[in-house]
Amino acid sequence: MSPGDMRRSVAVRVPATTANLGPGFDCLGMALQLYNTFTLRLGEPFAVRVSGEAAEVLPKTEDNAVIRAMDRLFAEAGLHRGALPPFALEVDNQIPVSSGLGSSASAIVAGLVLANALLEEYAPDRKLSRDRLLRLATELEGHPDNVAPALLGGGVLAFHDRAGLRTAEVPIPPNLRFVAATPEFALPTELARRVLPKAYPRDEAVENVAQCARLLLALLKPDLDLLRGGMLDYFHEPYRKPLVPGADEVERAAMAAGAYAVTLSGAGPTLLAWCKPDVALRVADEMTLAWRNAGTPCRALVLRPVHGETRAHWKLESTGDEV
Repeated sequence: MSPGDMRRSVAVRVPATTANLGPGFDCLGMALQLYNTFTLRLGEPFAVRVSGEAAEVLPKTEDNAVIRAMDRLFAEAGLHRGALPPFALEVDNQIPVSSGLGSSASAIVAGLVLANALLEEYAPDRKLSRDRLLRLATELEGHPDNVAPALLGGGVLAFHDRAGLRTAEVPIPPNLRFVAATPEFALPTELARRVLPKAYPRDEAVENVAQCARLLLALLKPDLDLLRGGMLDYFHEPYRKPLVPGADEVERAAMAAGAYAVTLSGAGPTLLAWCKPDVALRVADEMTLAWRNAGTPCRALVLRPVHGETRAHWKLESTGDEV
């Protein structure tokens, strides 16, 4: 086969994310070791092929979230998708949809990173900076707590000041494991947003600040014993947990099995237990059992945090050799 017969592809693997981390509502997030993989196969007629989680329901047209994100970046760069080589998109979904683990953020980040990779290859003067990618991702998602760690990796604090949207790394101690226990029902983010109040009492806001400071101090020192007893949140968890039948029982089971704390992952329904490595499997088993006792099948995964920026990788289709 001659070089001219070889088709190129560009792929990106985007991690799952957990947002809020308890009291860090809409500003704290973390990337986890569970991935969706997105591949553009250049030179093929336009198509969207999806496998894995929710493959039967996700759009396979230009309305797919990955394609919409790509088109948004091309518009930002002053180009149209038609000015670039044609491609087929393949998506391998391993992150449950509407679970609180950042499935929509992974699609947005994938679309932006893949589109930027095409610009770098075919219109390098139009390529966007990482900061502009993050701004676009936040605009598309509505808030940065999922898209920032999906793009940047690790733990991330996202905040606004006079300079605009900024991020700072939140160190995650290596001796932490996270049990993501996901029940077999979806909780649409739109519903979870609607139940939140428009204002909070001052004493609850003050306590939430204290809880967030406690969390960051525990991670920065690190002193994970500061997490014991469970982190309290007043901004979202009291309003969203009633939408997750069995959540209280599952949290109690995790704490009894040795977890430091349990937080609602994003908008839910996944519950995230913060654990030492030696108790993580026991915590996962007990959370699964508690949810089953509440009448809901559950999948529990022991996950590590993921570090490092999400990047695209080019390959030659015929050999798999990197270009």
